[in-house]
Amino acid sequence: MEEVTDNPHARLADQVFDRLLQDIVVGALPPGTPVSELDLCDRLKVSRTPVREALIRLAEVSLVRIRPQRGTFVAPISPSAFRNSQFIREHLECALVAEAVRYIDSTSLRDLADILDRQEEVARSGVGTDFYAPDEIFHRTIARIARREEVWLQIRATKVHFDRVRHLTLQEDVGHIPLLIEQHREVYNGLAECNEIQAVAAMRRHLREIFRRAEGIFERHVSDAESELGKVRRGNKTREKRTEYPV
Repeated sequence: MEEVTDNPHARLADQVFDRLLQDIVVGALPPGTPVSELDLCDRLKVSRTPVREALIRLAEVSLVRIRPQRGTFVAPISPSAFRNSQFIREHLECALVAEAVRYIDSTSLRDLADILDRQEEVARSGVGTDFYAPDEIFHRTIARIARREEVWLQIRATKVHFDRVRHLTLQEDVGHIPLLIEQHREVYNGLAECNEIQAVAAMRRHLREIFRRAEGIFERHVSDAESELGKVRRGNKTREKRTEYPV
């Protein structure tokens, strides 16, 4: 019964975890969505054991909520988790930029310039969510230039709550993508001039840009998700009462 095959060399529970994490982060499973073990087993063609293990891991990173006797639900977007993710990311990435200044060369600059060109193409397409991949590549490439790719893996593991908000901003506000590209160019220019202060300041401004749009995301999506969870809880209580006291 083993399927899920995005990464055939990974443990089955890891594959299920990665698939569900991706679906939650990009919004394919919105906040408040019920997550049924049996439905997941059927959809992913796996047994209940890897599904249950994956859901426990997702609960440990606050991406799902497991309610005994009630079910499992995609967790609302957490403003505090988002801010903590942003804090970690900003401090680590600014340090990466400072390191990259020491190792920047013409080949690295050409790589970054090619990525910026790709971002411009995506911006012209008008599909905001397509910007996510070349944006990730830009930041990951800076970690590579700094010779700290392992640090990028740590950043990626801690920024899932940050990314939930990023995906919503890309879906809802395509118009801000040119500004993000311009901020990337400012980082690029600081690196090209081997100016650590300029490059780090540009990266810090860039990573704080999301705060300008996050509050609106929280107002719309956090309250909506909490409302949906409340409806599910009330529905479960009603069913429990009907079961306990049949007419």
